[in-house]
Amino acid sequence: MLTLLKLAFRNIFRFKRRTIITFCSVSVGLALLIITVCLMNGIDKQSIGNIINCQTSHLKIFKTGYFAKKDEVPMNLTISDPDRICALIKNIPGVAAVEGRVLFGAGLIMGMDELPCLGVAIQPGLDPGLFNIKESLSAGEWLEPGDAKLLVGKNLAHDIGLSVGDTVTLRMITSPDKEDFSWNALELEVKGIFESGNPTVDSGQVFIPLARAQEALAMPSAVTEIAVRLDSDDENKIAAVQRKIQEALKPGKEGLEVYTWKDLAGLFLVISEMKTKRSAMIILIMLVIASMGIINTMMMAVLERTREIGMLAALGMKKWEIMKLFIFEGGFIGIIGSLTGCVLGGLAGWYLQVHGWSLASMGESIKKMSAAVYPVKDVFYAEVSVDVLIMVFLFGTAISILASVYPAWKAARLDPVEALRHI
Repeated sequence: MLTLLKLAFRNIFRFKRRTIITFCSVSVGLALLIITVCLMNGIDKQSIGNIINCQTSHLKIFKTGYFAKKDEVPMNLTISDPDRICALIKNIPGVAAVEGRVLFGAGLIMGMDELPCLGVAIQPGLDPGLFNIKESLSAGEWLEPGDAKLLVGKNLAHDIGLSVGDTVTLRMITSPDKEDFSWNALELEVKGIFESGNPTVDSGQVFIPLARAQEALAMPSAVTEIAVRLDSDDENKIAAVQRKIQEALKPGKEGLEVYTWKDLAGLFLVISEMKTKRSAMIILIMLVIASMGIINTMMMAVLERTREIGMLAALGMKKWEIMKLFIFEGGFIGIIGSLTGCVLGGLAGWYLQVHGWSLASMGESIKKMSAAVYPVKDVFYAEVSVDVLIMVFLFGTAISILASVYPAWKAARLDPVEALRHI
């Protein structure tokens, strides 16, 4: 066995140019695979983080029936006693913070211009414990409970021409029903502009104090949702806390429902699933390219070493030993190529993890399309993991060995007498 290994290792360098080309095809293919996987993992991690930190938190509690109509932002399905509900669940193990909020349809009016947006009424003292809007302020200050002021996303402020200190009219839709459409308006000062990194939030949401919104919407103590922040992003823990909250709310009696961030981010998860399928096709293409390179190299080796194979057989080497020899050669090519690919891919992935991939370099149209699909702004960051590198190394080596089986079988089937006559 050791002799076969030494002979196989020596043989892969007998035709250096062809071997180097094969190494390159394997290593470049696997490096691109690593970059693709790490970048997509990083985008998913960024997206999930932005969804949880800016929009959904880990869990949300709604009045029964609200979730099915959430896109309409109904104002008639409210939680009438949020303080009691919050007190009921905030001591459940794993719950880090709880906040009652009001979502309402709105329009931001500046002069003759009006832009539609989503109004979010928050509790200024509690909200920073659930979402990252306060730490995302790029100008101005955070809200106070009694303020007649609002916070505006940077993109929205740019589109309508707002700066900190400007006064703007916020049209609050109190009933979106077509037959009974009603609204109210508030004159509010822009106290701050935020840039959360989530294009959906930065382009279409404004934040005002909860007390001010409840007064204008004629719902003095009610909220449309209760957001719940946990101390962990672990999916199993989120599911466990969801069950505990459901138990605490006495199903059927409170008339409330509990949903996870996954329930609220259904569109993103559908897109992520489609992206995974597309990634599988990319991986398949890369593997086919690498496999064809190895098969070509090994088949050329069989043709060029026909007399040598005949000589080995004539000297007593068995067919299975000849097969092993060529499989070992393919395995060495796979190991070296996979190792090189992991090094190249790991370094490139590390660079993208630290510096990111700027969408501006892809053009404005690509940047806008990306913002419409992913809740990530401007820069995509990769996420490199040892698991990915090990998986790709083992995968590349296994594919190389499998790609060597047919050429090895062809070599083992050569007739020694005919092989010795080969010129």
